[in-house]
Amino acid sequence: MELTEVINRRRTVRDFSKEEVPSKIIEKALESGLKAPSYNHLKEWDFILVKEKSKRLAITETEVMIEKISDELKQNFEDQDTLAKNMYLDAIPKQKRMILTSQELLVVVYKPKTHISESKRVYDLNCLASVWCCIENILLSLAENQVFGVTFIPKNTFAIKDILNIPQELEVAAIIPFGYKDSNAKTISQKEVQLESRLHFNNW
Repeated sequence: MELTEVINRRRTVRDFSKEEVPSKIIEKALESGLKAPSYNHLKEWDFILVKEKSKRLAITETEVMIEKISDELKQNFEDQDTLAKNMYLDAIPKQKRMILTSQELLVVVYKPKTHISESKRVYDLNCLASVWCCIENILLSLAENQVFGVTFIPKNTFAIKDILNIPQELEVAAIIPFGYKDSNAKTISQKEVQLESRLHFNNW
């Protein structure tokens, strides 16, 4: 499959079918992640596939997850761009469910150069930029096989590390529920952006 076709196919999905994802597809995706560039060439990334329901439930209890859209929450997004508002109102009540019910739940861990709370320059975030190259490789590889996911960024990574026994010197980059798309999965339209409106030469 052509790379452009895979890029165009890649989408965020939060509603998954019950069909199991073959281990070969998962392993290929993780191997693709490990082919991403890293700032120090060491690729200090690890992957945890969370199978135990109790651990998944514990992850959802590390922060408040809204399961119903209230009028007050809708009001908070009134001034947002329509596409962004539609995305948030679809995504927010699905966060707990997707972590609990997705066929696979991947936690991507990395070794920070500088802890996020201590970072003062973009340069300090080289390690974070690198691990997100890894994550995008994973998602593209999955999309090639009609498997899709969503990146969930936890607010309380200290609690996540305790639940999964992750060494404290490491950090959680993202939690990724993934699987085959449910037949009734909702797809939010993407914003169409013309390159000419974003491309600059020499100056802004």
